[in-house]
Amino acid sequence: MTLLLGPAEAHWQDYHRYTAHQLPPVIRPWLLDSGSLTQRLLKASLGNFSVQVLRQCWQRPRLSEQQLLGMQAREWAIVREVALRCHGQPWVFARSVIPASSLRGHLRRLRKFDNSSLGAMLFSDPSMQRHPFQLARLPGDSWQLPAPLQQKEPLWGRRSRFELGGKPLMVSELFLEAFTP
Repeated sequence: MTLLLGPAEAHWQDYHRYTAHQLPPVIRPWLLDSGSLTQRLLKASLGNFSVQVLRQCWQRPRLSEQQLLGMQAREWAIVREVALRCHGQPWVFARSVIPASSLRGHLRRLRKFDNSSLGAMLFSDPSMQRHPFQLARLPGDSWQLPAPLQQKEPLWGRRSRFELGGKPLMVSELFLEAFTP
C-alpha cells in the first residue's frame, strides 16, 4: 500500500507494513538501516559531506510528531530542518523535533547545534535508544519541504523516535532526487 498525500500531513506507517518490492531498490537499504545515516553518507560521499541548516526555531510540532513524541497539543519544541549534502548536492532533507521538556540536563546543548550533525551526537550517546522506523511516500512538491528542495518526483522518507536518557526526540529524513549513493 503506497499513499501519496497532498497538502495534508504525510501518512507515516510502521516500516513492517511495507513489502520489499514496495520500496525502491536504490534506497531500500538506506530506509531500513538502523545505523547512523550520517556515517553512511560520509562513507558514500568519500567524506564530501556537509550539514546545511535551513531553519531552527521554537514551534509547535505537527500533530503526528506530537503523537509520536507523546506531547500535549500546546507544548513547544525546537524544530531543526537541514539539508544533508554530499558532493555539494542536497541528498537528504532532515527534520528534528526536540520537545522543550527534553532540553534539560546534558541535552541543553541541543538548543544551539549549528552545522554539526545531530546523528553523530545521537549515535555517540551510550544512553541512546531508537524506536522502530516509520516510512512515508510524499509528493516531491509537498508543503513539508522547504521551497529550495521541492522535487518533481515523489520522495521516500523515514522517521524514528529516539530517547536520550529517557528524553524523547524525533528525526525524519526524506531522500531527495539528487540522492545517488
